[in-house]
Amino acid sequence: MGKLERYGDRGGFPDPFAYPLAQIHSEINRAFERFFENPAWTHPMAMMPAINMKDDGNQYQIEAEMPGIEEKDVEIEVHGRQLTIKGERTQEERKQGERMYISERRYGSFHRTVTLPEDANLDHITADYENGVLMITVPKVPGKEPRKIRINRNRRS
Repeated sequence: MGKLERYGDRGGFPDPFAYPLAQIHSEINRAFERFFENPAWTHPMAMMPAINMKDDGNQYQIEAEMPGIEEKDVEIEVHGRQLTIKGERTQEERKQGERMYISERRYGSFHRTVTLPEDANLDHITADYENGVLMITVPKVPGKEPRKIRINRNRRS
């Protein structure tokens, strides 16, 4: 009987013919590379802030990275349990005769929506903004614990 070989034990990326899922993964990666390297792709993609959301026991913390955006250009709204962060990064006007050689920054409006858990206290949400990071604190409703469901045994006659 042959030796059991784990994925990646042979060093480097596995042979795509030996691993069909690796071949599919490789094809998807190549498709994305072709899509983003296409010279017809001239308009920058819409900006989407990266977020982290964590539960620290008594509250939820949402952090959104928004470098280069001023606090006055950010709005936070809550509709039902949907918390939405909206904003806009405006492009600076170019000076007369100025030519851009590389332009990779993203400009325009954006929004990001997060569904808050059932135990979120929607009336006491606070937000702070420092060094391009928006920090939203969502307290929990005290005493709202999940309800356990008892499983009944199947009784066959």
